[in-house]
Amino acid sequence: MDPFARKMIYGSFVYGSMMLVMFAVLTVVYLHTRPRCSDRVVVESTDLSAQWAATVMERRCGVEAPFLTHVNLRPAGKDLNTGFFSGLASEGEFFLIEQDAAGAGITLQWTSPTRLSIRCPHCNAAFLRKRDERWGNVVIEYNLPQR
Repeated sequence: MDPFARKMIYGSFVYGSMMLVMFAVLTVVYLHTRPRCSDRVVVESTDLSAQWAATVMERRCGVEAPFLTHVNLRPAGKDLNTGFFSGLASEGEFFLIEQDAAGAGITLQWTSPTRLSIRCPHCNAAFLRKRDERWGNVVIEYNLPQR
């Protein structure tokens, strides 16, 4: 094979490989900076001893998707941990309802360093997806309407 043709073929493979690497890197950057879903912090509350932080967040994954409101618990000094590609903060999630945060009217109140009270006067029980009574050593009490 002619040396010039060999250089042209080799250069084509190098160019094609670099284009694939560049496409992959830009795709990763795009998916990280513009996740399909993302959580918006509505309200945050820290317990009396500053050991735990509870956060009410709202999520919507597209125009046609319903709003999801959830409450997460984490150590007070730790930042919210969101998924790299998803943008979701699912770690420490103990309460989830398929309703917008403003419509649900969720309020958090720490009654002791290990006891959290959640009041949700407008929550519709039919849309409740998750409701844990305990997370770690924190006991969670709910004040939801009976329907």
